[in-house]
Amino acid sequence: MPVRSKTSPTAVFVGRSTLDVVYACDRIPQADAKIDARAGYVASGGPALNAAITFAGLGGRALLLTEIGEGPLADKVRQDVLSHGVEILDAAAGAGEVLPISSIILTGASRAIINQPLAARAADPPGALVAQATQAGADIVLSDGHLPELALPILRWARGAGVPTVLDGGSWKPWTAELLAWIDIAVVSSRFRPPPAGGVSDTLELLRRSVGVAAVTNGADPIRWSSGEASGEIRPPAVAAVDTLGAGDVFHGAFCHAYASSRGFQASLAAAADKASRSVTQWGARL
Repeated sequence: MPVRSKTSPTAVFVGRSTLDVVYACDRIPQADAKIDARAGYVASGGPALNAAITFAGLGGRALLLTEIGEGPLADKVRQDVLSHGVEILDAAAGAGEVLPISSIILTGASRAIINQPLAARAADPPGALVAQATQAGADIVLSDGHLPELALPILRWARGAGVPTVLDGGSWKPWTAELLAWIDIAVVSSRFRPPPAGGVSDTLELLRRSVGVAAVTNGADPIRWSSGEASGEIRPPAVAAVDTLGAGDVFHGAFCHAYASSRGFQASLAAAADKASRSVTQWGARL
């Protein structure tokens, strides 16, 4: 697959945007109980959104194809994204309040997440937005595995244009197999289990056969990768983690920037691990 050479690469990120309400607690509350959080914050979130902000923070041009919609919460997310230099292509513009809220409880290295269901959407994305995304001169395209009706037209275009495509696989979804048909590089979490995979080794082997180039991240544990007949591990830097929420999103944004800047697959994984490790030493999914 081609690797573009640019000092300031361009990427299109396709996927879900949310408003995250985050609490750091000593424990998960029991039924009918109240607890006090040690810390908390509200921020824009979502895998593609956080990856786009990371990419822009590293000096690249990032376009985010997503659904934000209207209303005060959507305005907060939109302003935050724009303030980080990310260009927004909003497929839900004028559609009212569609932005989902995610509630997250952090307890040490663990977390519990409640996701609001996505609002009903039109079957076809606005053609003008797809055209904008494909005309941006992208050097790489990432799908976070959500919103396949937005992702598939961009992935198909990228395949025809010779632009590398990346999947951020947080978990297996009913439409993931359809997305994988258009993916060049799959960088997934240890929770991503394609059927009938029983563990990380099975996942990596299945992805090696179907995609060709793949890696599986597992928090602070080594990243396992496979590219053709070669395979190996990369150990992330050891850090004192404060907030691990969104570390994988930072990883993917940093990986896309390194790869689109002509760094090889393994070098891009190592660069992404360094940036993601740095991000967990502070609150929020930012560098």
